[in-house]
Amino acid sequence: MTKARDLANGGFGLVLVKPSTVVNGTDNGKGTVSFSAVSTVSLNGVFSSTYSYYRILLDVPTVSSSGDFRMRLRAAGADNTASNYVWSTRGFQSNGSVFDASSSGANTFWFIGGSSTNGISTISMDLFNPQATKKTAFNSLNTWQDGATASISLPIQGIATVTTSYDAVTIFHSAGNITGTISVYGYNN
Repeated sequence: MTKARDLANGGFGLVLVKPSTVVNGTDNGKGTVSFSAVSTVSLNGVFSSTYSYYRILLDVPTVSSSGDFRMRLRAAGADNTASNYVWSTRGFQSNGSVFDASSSGANTFWFIGGSSTNGISTISMDLFNPQATKKTAFNSLNTWQDGATASISLPIQGIATVTTSYDAVTIFHSAGNITGTISVYGYNN
């Protein structure tokens, strides 16, 4: 379905995708999902043949415990929990130190960012071909507050090593609960 805003810019740009259903969150009616004090949130029906590439924006101003943000791809309402996610990152802290991390072989999730108790964390991710029977890849940038004054910036990359078609995504936290918003946009090209 073509919308007026798509026609106004020649059909190019980012289009907010409305999930078919949401687990542990509330859709605002347009596609932006808010969640409060949950450990996991899933957006079903956001990937389709309409778009090949997607942008995911995650804004979490509140976490109850320090930990990691993680992501799994979903198909037909179920997370892919097999060991076929690989990722790596090398980031920088505002005090000048370096943050290195990577998967040592395939994991059951992608690491997509860090968090500290009561600190803000934001993630902007580009996801490539999740709906196609190709390997899904991502590039993202995570910025988060570590302590009262320090911040960390992490570029993160990853690949799913299987050629499964996915239609959904789950974001979860390694410890405690998270509160914030998530939106998925399709690249209209």
